[in-house]
Amino acid sequence: MALRRQRAGVFFSVKAERKAMDILIYYAGKPVSVPKEVADFLEQDRRKMAALKKQDDRHLSKSDFETVLSRHYTDPHELENTVIRNLCLERLRNAVAKLDDEEKMLIVLRFDKELSLEEIGRSFGVSKMAISKRLKKLLAKLRDSVE
Repeated sequence: MALRRQRAGVFFSVKAERKAMDILIYYAGKPVSVPKEVADFLEQDRRKMAALKKQDDRHLSKSDFETVLSRHYTDPHELENTVIRNLCLERLRNAVAKLDDEEKMLIVLRFDKELSLEEIGRSFGVSKMAISKRLKKLLAKLRDSVE
């Protein structure tokens, strides 16, 4: 009697024999017959690895702010500075989210794409001085929201 089932992308074929029960697993695309104890050990190991991956995925999905307390800090001021930094970043994210599309585009062009004021001015159809003033006001606005 042979049973065939799939677990985590690996086909297991179970053959029941009178004396011993060997399990056929596929390793590197080739079938390998292993004792039941070995197959059970491999299955336990696969489950442990899946649980660790799930735990890692949950941890990585959290923001820095949520995981800040999970780190070990030797300097008491280091934790305080990290918390303050994360609070400022959260305020900055909120402030950027409230900007209109033109202001967001201005920030992207200047700081992400690293375009010059002249290049940005050409794309907006205004002078380099106008872009400079807009950026100055925009940065002051963001700075005020963070402080």
